[in-house]
Amino acid sequence: MVNLFVLALLCNGNDVLLLRRCNASFGNGLYSMVGGKVDPGERALHAIKREVLEEVGLDIPESSFELVHTFHRKGPDGDLVALCFKVDVSRLSLPKNNEPEKHDDMRFFPLDQLPENILPAHRQAIMGIQKGSSYSEHGW
Repeated sequence: MVNLFVLALLCNGNDVLLLRRCNASFGNGLYSMVGGKVDPGERALHAIKREVLEEVGLDIPESSFELVHTFHRKGPDGDLVALCFKVDVSRLSLPKNNEPEKHDDMRFFPLDQLPENILPAHRQAIMGIQKGSSYSEHGW
Protein backbone atom coordinates (compact mmCIF):
# COMPACT_ATOMS: atom_id res chain seq x y z
CA MET A 1 0.00 0.00 0.00
CA VAL A 2 1.19 3.53 -0.79
CA ASN A 3 0.40 6.34 1.66
CA LEU A 4 -0.25 9.89 0.48
CA PHE A 5 1.46 12.81 2.25
CA VAL A 6 1.43 16.56 1.70
CA LEU A 7 4.33 18.92 2.39
CA ALA A 8 4.49 22.71 2.41
CA LEU A 9 7.48 24.66 1.20
CA LEU A 10 6.69 27.82 3.17
CA CYS A 11 8.93 30.52 1.73
CA ASN A 12 9.88 33.96 2.92
CA GLY A 13 12.02 35.32 0.11
CA ASN A 14 14.83 32.79 -0.37
CA ASP A 15 14.26 31.20 3.04
CA VAL A 16 12.21 28.09 3.82
CA LEU A 17 10.53 27.21 7.12
CA LEU A 18 11.63 23.89 8.60
CA LEU A 19 10.67 22.05 11.78
CA ARG A 20 12.98 19.75 13.76
CA ARG A 21 11.24 16.55 14.79
CA CYS A 22 11.37 15.30 18.35
CA ASN A 23 9.72 12.34 20.08
CA ALA A 24 9.17 10.93 16.60
CA SER A 25 9.14 7.33 15.46
CA PHE A 26 10.67 8.45 12.14
CA GLY A 27 13.22 11.18 11.55
CA ASN A 28 13.79 12.09 15.19
CA GLY A 29 16.23 15.03 15.41
CA LEU A 30 15.92 15.84 11.71
CA TYR A 31 14.40 18.92 10.09
CA SER A 32 11.45 18.58 7.75
CA MET A 33 8.98 20.66 5.82
CA VAL A 34 5.60 21.28 7.39
CA GLY A 35 3.12 18.57 6.47
CA GLY A 36 1.74 15.16 7.14
CA LYS A 37 -0.47 12.32 6.01
CA VAL A 38 -3.65 12.82 4.03
CA ASP A 39 -6.52 11.29 5.99
CA PRO A 40 -8.85 8.76 4.30
CA GLY A 41 -11.52 10.63 2.32
CA GLU A 42 -9.63 13.94 2.62
CA ARG A 43 -8.63 16.10 -0.35
CA ALA A 44 -4.92 16.89 -0.63
CA LEU A 45 -5.50 20.66 -0.62
CA HIS A 46 -7.61 20.39 2.51
CA ALA A 47 -4.89 18.26 4.12
CA ILE A 48 -2.09 20.76 3.42
CA LYS A 49 -4.21 23.66 4.67
CA ARG A 50 -5.01 21.65 7.83
CA GLU A 51 -1.40 20.58 8.45
CA VAL A 52 -0.04 24.14 8.08
CA LEU A 53 -2.69 25.49 10.46
CA GLU A 54 -2.12 22.69 13.00
CA GLU A 55 1.67 22.81 12.96
CA VAL A 56 2.53 26.50 12.52
CA GLY A 57 -0.73 28.41 12.98
CA LEU A 58 -0.95 29.92 9.50
CA ASP A 59 -4.46 29.90 8.02
CA ILE A 60 -3.68 29.90 4.30
CA PRO A 61 -6.41 29.61 1.65
CA GLU A 62 -6.29 26.43 -0.41
CA SER A 63 -6.02 28.56 -3.57
CA SER A 64 -2.62 29.89 -2.39
CA PHE A 65 -0.93 26.47 -2.49
CA GLU A 66 0.94 25.72 -5.72
CA LEU A 67 1.89 22.10 -6.45
CA VAL A 68 5.60 22.25 -7.31
CA HIS A 69 6.98 18.74 -6.79
CA THR A 70 5.95 15.13 -6.20
CA PHE A 71 8.22 12.45 -4.81
CA HIS A 72 7.84 8.71 -4.41
CA ARG A 73 9.79 7.35 -1.44
CA LYS A 74 10.52 3.74 -0.64
CA GLY A 75 10.95 3.41 3.10
CA PRO A 76 11.33 0.71 5.72
CA ASP A 77 7.67 0.99 6.71
CA GLY A 78 6.28 1.14 3.17
CA ASP A 79 6.09 3.42 0.19
CA LEU A 80 4.71 6.93 0.15
CA VAL A 81 3.94 9.62 -2.36
CA ALA A 82 4.31 13.22 -1.20
CA LEU A 83 2.79 16.23 -2.91
CA CYS A 84 4.90 19.32 -2.23
CA PHE A 85 3.08 22.65 -2.29
CA LYS A 86 4.82 26.03 -2.29
CA VAL A 87 3.46 29.17 -0.61
CA ASP A 88 4.94 32.63 -0.11
CA VAL A 89 4.38 33.51 3.56
CA SER A 90 6.29 36.81 3.55
CA ARG A 91 3.10 38.87 3.97
CA LEU A 92 1.51 36.66 6.61
CA SER A 93 1.82 36.76 10.38
CA LEU A 94 4.81 35.00 11.87
CA PRO A 95 4.43 31.23 12.15
CA LYS A 96 4.46 29.68 15.62
CA ASN A 97 5.33 26.19 16.77
CA ASN A 98 1.92 24.82 17.72
CA GLU A 99 3.26 21.32 18.42
CA PRO A 100 6.34 21.68 20.67
CA GLU A 101 5.90 18.07 21.78
CA LYS A 102 6.55 17.05 18.14
CA HIS A 103 8.97 19.82 17.04
CA ASP A 104 11.71 21.21 19.27
CA ASP A 105 12.89 23.85 16.78
CA MET A 106 11.32 25.90 14.02
CA ARG A 107 13.15 28.39 11.86
CA PHE A 108 13.71 29.76 8.39
CA PHE A 109 16.78 28.53 6.53
CA PRO A 110 18.24 29.98 3.33
CA LEU A 111 17.40 27.61 0.47
CA ASP A 112 21.10 27.36 -0.38
CA GLN A 113 22.08 26.63 3.27
CA LEU A 114 19.78 23.82 4.38
CA PRO A 115 20.76 22.14 7.64
CA GLU A 116 22.80 18.94 7.47
CA ASN A 117 20.26 17.18 9.66
CA ILE A 118 17.27 17.29 7.31
CA LEU A 119 15.23 14.32 6.12
CA PRO A 120 17.05 13.16 2.96
CA ALA A 121 13.85 12.96 0.88
CA HIS A 122 12.92 16.51 1.94
CA ARG A 123 16.37 17.80 0.96
CA GLN A 124 16.03 16.05 -2.38
CA ALA A 125 12.56 17.53 -2.94
CA ILE A 126 13.70 21.06 -2.08
CA MET A 127 16.68 20.73 -4.41
CA GLY A 128 14.37 19.44 -7.15
CA ILE A 129 11.98 22.34 -6.64
CA GLN A 130 14.87 24.80 -6.99
CA LYS A 131 15.86 23.13 -10.27
CA GLY A 132 12.30 23.17 -11.57
CA SER A 133 11.96 19.38 -11.45
CA SER A 134 8.40 18.24 -10.86
CA TYR A 135 9.16 14.63 -9.80
CA SER A 136 11.78 12.61 -7.95
CA GLU A 137 12.22 9.20 -6.34
CA HIS A 138 13.99 8.42 -3.10
CA GLY A 139 15.20 5.17 -1.54
CA TRP A 140 14.74 2.86 -4.52
